[in-house]
Amino acid sequence: MTPDNLDHPFRKLKVRNLFLQGLLISFILGIALGFGMAASGVTLNNQVIPLILYILIFGLLCLWILADFNRLRINFWYVVGNVPTNFKWWPIIGLVLLLILFSLSAYLVSFSLLSWVAPGFVQELLRQVANNPYPESSAPLLNNILAAIATVVVAPIAEEFIFRGVILQRWAAKWGIRTALITSSLLFGVLHANIVGLSMFGIIMGVLYIKTRTLIVPIVCHAVNNLIAVSMGFFASESPTTSVVNDLEQLRSSWWIGVVLMLISLPLLIRFLSRNWPRKNAPIPYLVNASPADM
Repeated sequence: MTPDNLDHPFRKLKVRNLFLQGLLISFILGIALGFGMAASGVTLNNQVIPLILYILIFGLLCLWILADFNRLRINFWYVVGNVPTNFKWWPIIGLVLLLILFSLSAYLVSFSLLSWVAPGFVQELLRQVANNPYPESSAPLLNNILAAIATVVVAPIAEEFIFRGVILQRWAAKWGIRTALITSSLLFGVLHANIVGLSMFGIIMGVLYIKTRTLIVPIVCHAVNNLIAVSMGFFASESPTTSVVNDLEQLRSSWWIGVVLMLISLPLLIRFLSRNWPRKNAPIPYLVNASPADM
């Protein structure tokens, strides 16, 4: 029996349920945390609260999805898959570096253009980006530990599991693998501040998942990407001469840097995608992993 003949398990999953489950978990945790702080008299740092909520929300959401897997008889290990024998990691690390360059370029170019149309909106986005709870040299130890766990451990595992392991495969059952790859990546980008950069990141991670048939590869790439980003932010905070683009004037004067970085990174990323783009009728990784003897 070939993968195409297997009963498609992801037809029974609904992406909208993931959002409802996430909202419900967020609502309950928010209330519980508020009551807990009020009852105990403990006041948490404003940066610690979102980190704790992020870790708990995504952790509980993944556990809920695993419960759905068990109910629908979806094999978790067919979703995760195994890393191919003698897999070459160094080209993948180079791909991550290209993604970082493109994400930075997309951030600079898109926000620079948008700042002339909606300066107030961009200023607010820049403020939110500057206040992201990433590790900083001046931050308390607890902040840095939680930020490192959230960005380098929880985010890569949870987001790749949800977006590539679940949403990509569910929408592939509905619309086909190519449409699912693009739409799930756009959703991933929309849920982040840097829509263009993170949409491309999602597409590359999806292609890697389809190509290697294992979530381990995109999880590792995601973790390395976040580790490099966190490290850059951490060391930048130690130097008074190095700062992120955090106001409109700096942003608008840096557009040409974004263009240069995009000219370097985008052609190479397009080359990678053209060589690895899935065929129209390509099966999802789950179905291939479910019947490896036939492949």
